[in-house]
Amino acid sequence: MLDLFKKVFLLGLGTTILIEETVEKIADDLVKKGKLTTEEAKKLAADLVNEAKKDIESIHQKGIEEAEKVFAGLHITTKKEYEDLEKRVRDLEKARKDIT
Repeated sequence: MLDLFKKVFLLGLGTTILIEETVEKIADDLVKKGKLTTEEAKKLAADLVNEAKKDIESIHQKGIEEAEKVFAGLHITTKKEYEDLEKRVRDLEKARKDIT
């Protein structure tokens, strides 16, 4: 499942890069056609890329939340739960040794 999260992250990263490149090309074309100044094009590109990044992050977060729901339904222990249980066992073993 970790591999799936890695692939989703890389997909989001690749999408962001593709969006940045596409937006920059469009902005450059608008400057060449005289429809925008260089500064306007830079601002437009930055605004569009930032908006796209927010959307991608939102989708990524929703994906994580859905995966967590699936794991909860399958009763799979999370890494944090496992680590908490390990600590609890160590603490109980230590307490038992202190008693004997």
